[in-house]
Amino acid sequence: MFKNFAKRLNRDINDIVDNRMEENRKKMEEKLGRTVEVTSSPIDVNVISHPFQRYAVWFGGSMIASTPDFFRMCHTKAQYEEEGARIARHSPVFSAAM
Repeated sequence: MFKNFAKRLNRDINDIVDNRMEENRKKMEEKLGRTVEVTSSPIDVNVISHPFQRYAVWFGGSMIASTPDFFRMCHTKAQYEEEGARIARHSPVFSAAM
């Protein structure tokens, strides 16, 4: 959780979009060999931030824990100690066959 993250992200993405629009306009001018007037409207970027987003991971974990397949998706301490951190690189949560 970073202070004013949504505002900073919105500003940064707006800058990226504006720069790309300007680069595309310049490329079009080079390609056509003349000045190009931009007729498209600017792209408005809107980053949505929710006050409860800090609890999103907890909500997601709570939802998974309430499913009947929860224990199939978990790794035990013994499995972790046997295989190490690499066990976390594959999770049955993301497999297609559930």
